[in-house]
This record gives sequence, C-alpha cells and structure tokens, in this order.
Amino acid sequence: MALQVRMRIVRSARLWFKEGTSDKLYEVDLVENDALGADDRFLVNFRYGRRGATLREGSKTSSPIARDAADKVFDSVVVSKVNDGYRRMDQPASVGAASTVSPSDPAEDGRARELLARLDACLRSPWPAKDLDRLVWRIGQLRIRAAGPSLIALAERRGVRESSYSLVWALARAAGPEAAALLEQVAREASQATTRDLARFALTSSLMEDARRPTGDAGELPEAVARAASTSDAAGLVGALTELAGREPIRVGAALMTLGRLAQGDAGLHAALARALLSLPARPPFLIGLRRLFKHAEMADDAALFAAAAHRFETARPMYSARASGRVRPYIPELKTAVRIAEERGAPNARVGLSEATLAYFKRRIWRALRKRGEVGDPAFAELAAAYLLSLRPEDLARPTSHTVWRRGDDGRYSREQRSYGPLARNWTASQLLSRNDPGALARYGSLSFLQTPGAAAGDVRTEAFPALWDARPDLALELAADSACEPVSRLGVRTLKAAPGFLRSAPAATLARLLAAHDVAALRLGFEEARDRLAAGDADPALLVALVSAGFPEARRLAAARIAADAALPWSDADLGAAVLTAGHDDLDEPVLRWAARGVSPKIAPALATRLVGWFEALTPTLDSETEALVRKVRARMAALWTSATMPLETGAAERLMAHSAPAVVAAGVDALALSGANPAAVTNDVWVRLLGSPSPDVQTAALGLFGRLGDDALAGHAELVVAFATAASSDLRRAARPLVARLAARDPALAERLARELMDSLFRTAPDDAYPADVVALLREATPGEIARLDAGTLWRLLQARAKGAQLLGASELPNRPVAAFSVRQTARLGGHPDASVRAWARAAFEADPARFQAEAEDAVLLVESDWPDAQDFARDHFERWPAEAWTPATLAVVTDSVKPEVLAFARRLLRSRLSPADAPAQLMRLLEHPAQSMHLLATELLTEEAAASDDAFERLLPLARVVMLQVHKGRVAKDRITTFLRAEALRDEARAGRIAPLFADLSISGVARDRAAAILALRDIGEAHPTVATPLVRRAAPERAA
Repeated sequence: MALQVRMRIVRSARLWFKEGTSDKLYEVDLVENDALGADDRFLVNFRYGRRGATLREGSKTSSPIARDAADKVFDSVVVSKVNDGYRRMDQPASVGAASTVSPSDPAEDGRARELLARLDACLRSPWPAKDLDRLVWRIGQLRIRAAGPSLIALAERRGVRESSYSLVWALARAAGPEAAALLEQVAREASQATTRDLARFALTSSLMEDARRPTGDAGELPEAVARAASTSDAAGLVGALTELAGREPIRVGAALMTLGRLAQGDAGLHAALARALLSLPARPPFLIGLRRLFKHAEMADDAALFAAAAHRFETARPMYSARASGRVRPYIPELKTAVRIAEERGAPNARVGLSEATLAYFKRRIWRALRKRGEVGDPAFAELAAAYLLSLRPEDLARPTSHTVWRRGDDGRYSREQRSYGPLARNWTASQLLSRNDPGALARYGSLSFLQTPGAAAGDVRTEAFPALWDARPDLALELAADSACEPVSRLGVRTLKAAPGFLRSAPAATLARLLAAHDVAALRLGFEEARDRLAAGDADPALLVALVSAGFPEARRLAAARIAADAALPWSDADLGAAVLTAGHDDLDEPVLRWAARGVSPKIAPALATRLVGWFEALTPTLDSETEALVRKVRARMAALWTSATMPLETGAAERLMAHSAPAVVAAGVDALALSGANPAAVTNDVWVRLLGSPSPDVQTAALGLFGRLGDDALAGHAELVVAFATAASSDLRRAARPLVARLAARDPALAERLARELMDSLFRTAPDDAYPADVVALLREATPGEIARLDAGTLWRLLQARAKGAQLLGASELPNRPVAAFSVRQTARLGGHPDASVRAWARAAFEADPARFQAEAEDAVLLVESDWPDAQDFARDHFERWPAEAWTPATLAVVTDSVKPEVLAFARRLLRSRLSPADAPAQLMRLLEHPAQSMHLLATELLTEEAAASDDAFERLLPLARVVMLQVHKGRVAKDRITTFLRAEALRDEARAGRIAPLFADLSISGVARDRAAAILALRDIGEAHPTVATPLVRRAAPERAA
C-alpha cells in the first residue's frame, strides 16, 4: 500500500515592503509533514518577489527539523525582514501600550532586542552620525523604555552641547521623565536652536509625566498675542499674529513656538491655538512656526496641534516649483516676480517658502508619522488620525472628477476603464487613512493622490488603514461619525461603530443624541436605528426621548412623538424632557406639544421644569435673529397652554431677571411668566408699567397688555387713554391684545363707548396702516361698542357700504345681516349685488328672493342687478329675472338691460328680446338698437328690420349709419350684412326718396367690398336705376356690340 503524504501549514507570515518604486512581498511558512513519524518533521519555506508577479520559492531548512528549532528559524526570518523595513500584512496590529513590547509577538520582541543591541554597540564603539541618528530616531518612534538608560549615557558621552535633534527626540519619547534633567541642560546649552526648542517643548509636554516643567515663558510673547492667549481667544490670536506678521515678521515663528509650549499646560489655550492654526496660511512668516509646531506635536503625540499643523500643509499650495521654473531663480506667482532662492533661504524675513518639493516632503512625513505608529500598534495612531480627520472641513473637499482611459487586458485587447478622483483624492494623508485597504483605490506616489478604479469597495467594507486600531477606539469613531461635516470621514466612524455593536448598545442616550445631530445621513440613521430598537424593547428613557425630540432628523422626532403620545405620563414626568419639548423649534412638533400640554404637569416636576425654562431664556444672547425670536414666541404659547390656571411655580426674582434681559423677546417671556405664576399685577410699579408698555417691541407690549388685563376695573380705568391708544396701534398683535381691555372700559363708561365708536368709524374711512387693521378695528367695534353699531341709521350704513376704504366696507358688511331686507330701496339693493363683499351680495340676493313683487314693481331699478361684476350675482340675476312674468318686462325695463355694454349682459338681453318683446314694441326697441355700439347687437337689430319698424323717417335716418358700418365690414357679420342689404334694396325699390339716400351706400360698397358684396351692390344699383330713372347711379349702360352674322 502506498504511503499517503499530508503536508500542513502550522504558521505563516506575509510581509510587505513599499518604498519609492520598490513594492515587494515576502512570505514565510512553517510546514509540518505528517508522513514523517519522527520529531524532525518541520520545514521553513519562503517565497519572495515583486507584488503582482510570480513569487520565487526557497527554503531555510535543507532537511526536516524539530518544532522548537523550526520556530526559532521562522521567528528569525520574520524579525530579520521586519528590521529591514517589511511590515506584517497577515495579522492586525496589536493595540497594547506603545511603551511596552508584547512578548507574544516575536516580531516586536525581536525588533526591540535588535535595536537595543545596536544601541549598545554604539556605546562600545563610535558610529557614523547619520546612522546613529537613524537608530535613535527609530527607538524614539517605538518608545522603547528599556533604551532610556543607554540613550542618557549616549547623550552624556557625546556632550550636551553636541546633542542632535534625533537624540533629543528619542530621549523625550523613550526615556521620558528620567531624561528631564538632561533635557533641561540641552534646552540651555545645545548648539542648534532647533534642538533647544525641541527640548524646551518636550519638558512642558505630557511625555515628562510627573517631571513636567512649568512653561513660564509668557513674557516672551508680544503684548497683543499674550492678551489673546490669556483669554484663550482663537480669533484674537489670529488677529494678533497677523498684525505681528505685518509689523515684526521675524517674531512670528518664535511666538508660535512659545504658544505651543504654553498650551501644554493650559487646556483652554491649547484648544484656542489649535483653532487659530487652522486660519494661518502656510506662508512666510507663519511657515517656520508651523513647521516647528508640527514636529514638536509629532514628538509629543499632541493630537490637536499635530492635526492643525498637518491640515495647513495638506491643504496648502506650493509657492513655486523649482522643477518647473528653475532652481536658482524661480518665478513666484504670488509675488509676481522671480526670486533668487539662495538669498531667501534661512533669512529671518524670507518672503519665499514651501516649494513644491518641500510640500511633498511634509505630506509624506505626515502620513509616515501615522503609518509608523499604526504598524506597531501604537494607540496614538487613532488619536492623531482622528484629530487630523476631524480638522477637515467641507471647504477642503474638492469636486469629484472622472475620466476614461484605455486599458489593455490579459487577452491583449484594449477596453475603456472609468477612473475618478474623489473629494479627498489629493489629500494624501486623508486618502491613506480612508482608502488604504480599498482594492479599487490606486495610490499615485508621484502626485501624492488616490485614483478610484471600478474595483472600489462600497457599503460597509473596511477600506481604512489599520482597522484593528480603530476598532479599539469606538469613542473616536463616535467623534468622527457625529462631529465631522465631511461625509467620507463620518462614514469611517459609522463603519467602525457598526463593527462594534456592543459600544452603541451600552452607550448612554447622550451618545445617541450626538449621532442624531450629525451632519451625515448615515450617522443619523445609525443613531436613529439604535434609538428605535431601544424604544421597541420598552426603554422609555427620558434622556433618549430628549435626544429624539431635539434631533434634526424628522423620523426621529416622529418616533419620539409617537412614544410620548402612547404614554399619558409623558412628557411632563421628567423636567429635562418637558423642557426639551417646550423649547423644540421644529414646526412638526407645534401641534403635538400643544396637545400634550392639556395633560398637565405634575406638581412635583413643575418647579424644576419652570427653573429650566427660565434658565433657557436667560441663556439667550442679547441680540436674537428672527428664527430665535419666532421660537421664543412658540415657547411662550406653550407655557400658556401648560399653565392655564396661572400656577407656574417661579423662583423668587426669576420673572424680574427675565424682564431685565437685553432681548425684548425674553422680556416678553418674563412678563408672561409673571402672569402665569398668578402674581398680583397691582404690585407692579408704575415705572415698570411705563417701561413695558412704552417698549418699542410689540412682543413686550402685547405681553404687558395681557398682564395689564389682570388688573381690576377701577385700576384699569385709570389707564383708559393708554389702553385705547393701544387699540389702534401699529401692531396687529397689540390691537388684538388690547381688545378685551377696551371692551371692559367701554362697558363701564358709555360716554367712552360712544366716543370710541365715532373715532374708530372715522378711522375706517382712511387708508389702513396695514392689511390686518380693518378686521381688527371692526372686531373691536363689534365687541366693545355693539350698541353703537346697532344704532347706526340706514344712511350711515349705506355710506359705509359704498365707501372706497376696505375698513368701512367691512364694518358695513358685518352689520348688514342684522338689518331687514327692506332696509334699502330697490335700486340700492340692486347695487349691493355688485358689492365686493360676498356677505353683502348674499344679503342682496336674499332680499330679491324674499319679496319678488316689490322688485317687479320697480323693475327698471331691480334689473340693475345684472350689471354686477361678480359671477354669483350674475348667475342669480339671470335665473331670477327669467322667472319674472312677461308683463314685468316693459319696454323701459328691457331698455335698461339692452343699454348695457357688458358681453354677458348683452347675451342675456338678446335672449330676453327674442322671448319677451311684443311686436308692438319692436319699432321702439329697433330705434335703441340702431344706436347700440356693440356688434353683437347688430344681428338682433336686423331681425327687427321690417317695413313697419322702419316706416318713420327718423328710424330710417338712424338705420343708414348702422347699415354703412355693417355692410362695409370685411369677412365678418355675413348674416347681418345679407339681411340689411336685402332690406335696403327692397326699401329703395319701394320708395324713390329713400332710393336716393340708399344708392350712394351701394355705390361705395361696389368699389370697396369683397367680390360677393360688390356683385350684390351692382345688381341693387341696376335695379334702382331701372325702377327710378331719376336717381343717379354710377352705372353706365353700354350697348351690346353687334356681331357679324
């Protein structure tokens, strides 16, 4: 039987090396051959080569060895490659403390041992300065605490004065507080200023732990900068530094470094400086300070300052390109001149800096600083990266672009491929952080940009660099998701939070509130889904409902409203929730809040709720925008709906504090609070009344009037003139607020009521100050002086109804329904059918229906109703008058209708004439129709043309002008034209005298009419000539030519 061979990979490692154009892989496998029964059955194999190409294979063991020996060979190979710059790709970075080395990771342990061994070698024999600096820099990067004593010994051996920048970096990061005394000497004695500055910063940073030194150098700052720093004023810092740059540019760099040291011991200044740096350009004279601050922050893992300085370089543009315009004297577009670089470099007042090469160096360095931390699992990676991503603003996002390239496939054929640049494609650090593991992201190291290809990841795929380090800090992911206004950054936070579901499930409601206030819809959705799940599980945490009510997400507010509506105890069972509901600014909560107010607030909660409301009002700024003022009005209305019985429990002096606020809207809220608390308004001093009622703010005046109304009648009468003045104030709210007070005064004083009615009615005949004034005054008159309005005589009421002022019309219309239908004459009632107020027209129609006989008796006046411009009155008139008996339609009544010029009335008139006109009245109607200007009546006139109707000479003379108009029309009125032509021809043949008047009309028609009319005119002239030879016509008879036989 053949031996069955089975190979099994016990351990494997995959390493990657990327630098410049070099892109290599190295894979190591520890393989077990189960077919060998002996202990020596393990092999260590490897593969290597360029990434994407076929890897070459080899083995570190020529024959099988034991497991222990194989593990040592395997670890040795891995450590050797890591020390050569390779990094592991097959396992996530560890998330342990950066200052310790995990004994379970042979790569980490081997790296530390190797670096410590090399450091010991440096102490035994001198190394070249460049190699030594690279070694200690790497030790500082890894923060190997075990190297501290050796680093201190090395610095003492070389001498403090000759300490290098890299050595100070390593001492600060690896030795920490143990090197504090040595760093103090370096800060005083080092030969290089950059080294001294680095040591001074290290001594003030958190690297020194308990040995941190006080800054104590505020006196080095210019006065204006120091003043802004003392108040942690970011805008003030920007202004002071900008002013210093214009006055003494040489001091700007030193001032920035001093601020950086001071900020290490002052959290307020630290935050202000980080904000200020985001506004400073990466240009001289700020450039040198930004460079130093970046390097200092990189050493101390100062996330805020690192991010701010890095942001300035990542978003900057180079001042010049030595490659494009020459290295010796390049052209500087910003200065619009060429500058000799050698003269500018290192000068304290240099005008030029940040070349294209320098900017590319800083971009690479920013990412390298983050990458090196990520590769060794340094927790500082997540903090620095998150701070940098949070520094990005929407204006840092570029407009995405795309282009098409031709790509050759494996089969040799070319095809089109869509490629695109995203909004952060040219931000090297951000692209590395967000898209490093995206299979469709192509890093372009030459241009320091990222290109998206069709293989780009989508959805929740983890494309970010070092995802394990992000997973260890869901709190930072929350900041990215909730606080970033840049969608790509926020999406990184959302993906990380989704990968750690336990974090959100155990998070307090305040965390969800942050997500519900996020800029990105994905973060909003994440917070909403978690809140929905909690509510579905029965969790009615008031803090959670506060977060939902305050969210800018409509679905979140609807979810909260549904939950509150289902529980009668909510929202007034918790003071915070009640305050959030009362101060909610979204329109979709207006109706629900007023509805919930009817539930009433618990007496136990009411004091705390009132206190929170007062605090909310007091926190408002002295100057409010229109949106906030509108919100304050909403809150006042909700307060009034909640405490309807004037039982709002206020702290002593709370209302007085609100009434002393600088914002008038808050003062009005204070007056409302005083009224809702049930306080006696009589206790308010006269000075306060004068200040409130005399305020230029309508809100304050309205609220004061509401409180004023709580006074007794006797006290109110003492202010009668003031109250009446408010009744006609410029503000509609004031007029409405004063109305019940005026009604009380008028009921108490008949003389005042009479005078008030007269004055207010007179004001209605004048132009209204605003659109609401007429309705307000009419409502006031009817409420305060109903008796005076009821006693108006018919003449005054008619004057009101016929006035041009809308206010007078409105008052008349409001009183007219109280009057009998016979209050006005038939003619007046018919005219009221054309009134602009619909209620007046309705009253007129009711009058016609109530007593038809009365209107038929005065039919000539009644039919004026048809002249109304309003469709409802026109329709009623036609229907009503068609039901009149024929005897009501006298010629005079018909004449009123036919004399109209309105097309709709004339149509009705023609219908009436055809159905109601008696033959005996036809001549009289014809006489009127012959003079009517409307063409639509011409056809009707021709219908009435008979020999009897036109028998009189007067009717004939009136007919001729109409006949000329009708007969000379071109392409219109054919029926009327034929009728009148036939009638005139018959009249001409019948009467020789009339023929003499008619013949010129036919003569004109024969030369100016259309062919059909000319022929008819010529034939008519021929017949007239034959019938009356003495009548002259333009026709000449010609003898017919004789024809030859």
